[in-house]
Amino acid sequence: MSTTPVNVQIPSDSQAPIIADFVEHALRVAYFDRQHWASLPSSDWDALGVYVLMTSDGSNRVYVGQARKLRGRLQQHNNKEKLPWHRALAVKHDTTAGFNTAEIGYLEGRIAAELNALTQITVVEGQTSGDETLPKHMMISLDAFVKSILGALRLAGLDISRGNPQTEAGDEQPAFTPSSSARPSKVVTVADLVSSGLLQAGHALYLSQAGREAEGSVTADGEIIVRGVSYKSPSTAAAKALELQSSNGWTTWEVGSQSGPPLDVLRQQWLEQQREEADK
Repeated sequence: MSTTPVNVQIPSDSQAPIIADFVEHALRVAYFDRQHWASLPSSDWDALGVYVLMTSDGSNRVYVGQARKLRGRLQQHNNKEKLPWHRALAVKHDTTAGFNTAEIGYLEGRIAAELNALTQITVVEGQTSGDETLPKHMMISLDAFVKSILGALRLAGLDISRGNPQTEAGDEQPAFTPSSSARPSKVVTVADLVSSGLLQAGHALYLSQAGREAEGSVTADGEIIVRGVSYKSPSTAAAKALELQSSNGWTTWEVGSQSGPPLDVLRQQWLEQQREEADK
């Protein structure tokens, strides 16, 4: 289980926003109730960033947006609402340069897609197709930010749990060779392949099954992104990509091109490396 270090500043003024600094990615998040939106200081929050508006009527509707000037956009939402929001969070990059417009476009799409994939949440007018004009290495970096922003939403009390298992039946890998049968079996993950260098962040994945085709990409922490949503299980990712009930992602995902090696080839290479290390 991974954790994200966060420094939280709770002001004595009950109307001032609560500020959370996500240290790893230099993200600053402001939490505030709608009635206190004006307490956001313009000197800090008329900046580029993304925001999420949340309701309190039990509908679990949210609005995901981006803005060149966060505070000004939130004022617009207060004056002319897209939905009856009760509380919100705003996110900016707490660095000298901050975000640029392409980066917040990408983040808006990724966050909206991740939330839209949750059965318990309804995204209102969310932009699910993020800005894809960024270089691959920048998208990889921003994908890491998405987890922190989802964590920030969890701190706000939003239920972001979903069925995204580490492994499924199609992901199971048999135990080591009979000569090593005393050793415990290992369920290999895509993260194992990335950490070993057999697979790299940003690698494109392709699959074709039942007359359907789809694409995905690999994140730095070994998840597969399909239409803006990340999955730990390659089989879940494949099934979601093809809109099928099930698919063995290890055999259907091909690396680099539609004629590239299946993920399972890399999995077997990883297992062979482990056997060689264990037999030394």
